[in-house]
Amino acid sequence: MQSQSLNIPFAVAGGLFFATAAIHAFMGGPEINAPIQASDLNALIRSISAVVWHALTALFVVFGLALLWTARHANRALVVTILAVNLAFIALFVVIGIVLLGTVGVMLQWVLFAAISAVMLWGMARERAAR
Repeated sequence: MQSQSLNIPFAVAGGLFFATAAIHAFMGGPEINAPIQASDLNALIRSISAVVWHALTALFVVFGLALLWTARHANRALVVTILAVNLAFIALFVVIGIVLLGTVGVMLQWVLFAAISAVMLWGMARERAAR
C-alpha cells in the first residue's frame, strides 16, 4: 500500500469509534451489562452476554485503530467493510426499536453509528476526489 496524506475524516471516524468504545464500556456497562450480570439468568446466558458485550467494546477499538491506519494508507475494502457493519448496527437498532419498543427514540445508539458512517462517507468522497 502506498502511503498518502492524512485523510482527516477517517481519523475523525477512528476517534469517534474510540469514544464509542469508552461510552459502551463506562456508561453502557453499568447501565446494561452490570444488571444482566447481577440477574438470576442462567450462568451460561450471563457468560455469553458478557462475551458479546466485551467483544463489541473490542470491535469498536479495532475499528478505531483500522480507521486511523486507513487515514494514512488508503484501503477502500477495509473502509467499506467497517461501513457495512455500521449500517447493519443502524438497521438492527432501528428495526428492533420499532418491532419491540414501538419507536426508534429509545435506543438512540443508531444516531452515533449514523454519524460515524456519515464521516466515513465524507472520507471516501475525499479519497475519491484526491485520485
